[in-house]
Amino acid sequence: MNAHAHGAPGAVSVSQSPPLTLPIRHMLLGVLGFALFAVDLLAQSLSLGRGDALSPVVVALTHVLTLGSLLSFAMGAVYQLTTVAFLVPLASVWAARWNFWLYAAGVAGLTGSMAAWWTLGLTVFGTLTAVALYAYAGVVLATLARTQVRGPMRGFVLSAHVHLILAVTVAWAMILAVTGRGGPGLARWAMPLLGTHILLAVVGFFTFLVVGFSYKLLPMFTLSHGFSIRRQPWTLALSHTGLWLAVVGLWWGGPGGDGAGASAAARPFAWAVPWAGPQILDAIGALLGVAAFVNHLLDIRGILRKRMRKKVEPPIQAAIAAAAAGLLGALLAVLGFVWPRGVGAWESAVTVYLLGLITGTVMSYGYKIVPFLVWTKRYSKQAGRDSTLRIADLLNPERARPVLAGFGSGVILLAIGTELGSWVVTVLGALLVAAAVAVFVAEVIRVVDLRQAGREWSARRGKGGDGW
Repeated sequence: MNAHAHGAPGAVSVSQSPPLTLPIRHMLLGVLGFALFAVDLLAQSLSLGRGDALSPVVVALTHVLTLGSLLSFAMGAVYQLTTVAFLVPLASVWAARWNFWLYAAGVAGLTGSMAAWWTLGLTVFGTLTAVALYAYAGVVLATLARTQVRGPMRGFVLSAHVHLILAVTVAWAMILAVTGRGGPGLARWAMPLLGTHILLAVVGFFTFLVVGFSYKLLPMFTLSHGFSIRRQPWTLALSHTGLWLAVVGLWWGGPGGDGAGASAAARPFAWAVPWAGPQILDAIGALLGVAAFVNHLLDIRGILRKRMRKKVEPPIQAAIAAAAAGLLGALLAVLGFVWPRGVGAWESAVTVYLLGLITGTVMSYGYKIVPFLVWTKRYSKQAGRDSTLRIADLLNPERARPVLAGFGSGVILLAIGTELGSWVVTVLGALLVAAAVAVFVAEVIRVVDLRQAGREWSARRGKGGDGW
């Protein structure tokens, strides 16, 4: 493997890219999800402060964020960036286009069913959402199978979508367990299923996706090249090993997840390390996660040292801070195993990781990707003329500074509030996060300009096309 990356950074759109309506419609669905999340976060902030992490309304809130916001936005970005990073067209634009409607219907019904704890709805809409996610992952994996590009970036993105398939399968089994439709045998394993679903979704999918595409986006937006990539395979190996040790640790503990009262037959992985407690593998997995993030942050430093653009813009600064939040979240997980402190401690770690790393990264790069896509469609053919709008005219990166700073401050307060069980601090953090997300939503909608987009889509459809 070549130890250095060569060549000029790429672009967000290339000739193989799909019609812009495909990524944009997913991103707009994500923006709608962000808006709903901001409102619901305020409504449920007291429940978060009381530590009611598994109440139906908080479970629904979490999935409005993960499915309605983050995954929707990520799907649009992946459809676009896969063609750019791996230099191949999507395996099936038609399938991706129609799958959007199935996914939107499934997520809307599933999150509503979670809030009302309607077990039939959980089964029906959970199945719809699962089918849609299988289809999405299938399109991406089929696309990656065609590329000649190899290396850790492909390894991260490919692994992320394999993990997504597994996470969805486990989630479907968990729905059967909690609704009683899987029988008493499956119901006994509800907690290990829940932990496995969280690990595969948050770490296995979102984290692998964020790290993988950062190897493309960070050099592109900082104009960096010639940086070392020798650490990247180690980051991939550490991430895989840490994730799967943690998963095995969950199941090794038996149906309750802690090994208490479990017979040898009910602890399927007890033979692996019979001398240790049931949480040792989880702790080691979290430590390997810490090592992976340290390695990743060293890679980020190496990329920044080779940049041609002197000034690092606020969205990129926030993306780097989000990576640091991932490291903090992994450290909090290690601390949770070494020094158990109750539900609030785990809520704090998940808040830092899910909001700080995943949501922070999506919002940060969203400030760069959405204007680039819109400018490419509307103004790139006029480039060079004095009257042509620049990308910065659509959305000045400096506008992101107070928004992302406020978001980061809110995440910190939310983490402290849930750790301490303080509803005052939790509500204050929720207010800051919700306000920042609301401004981000408004900025994206302003850049896309829904009225103009509607006219453009109608014009293209009238000519037999599909909008953008």
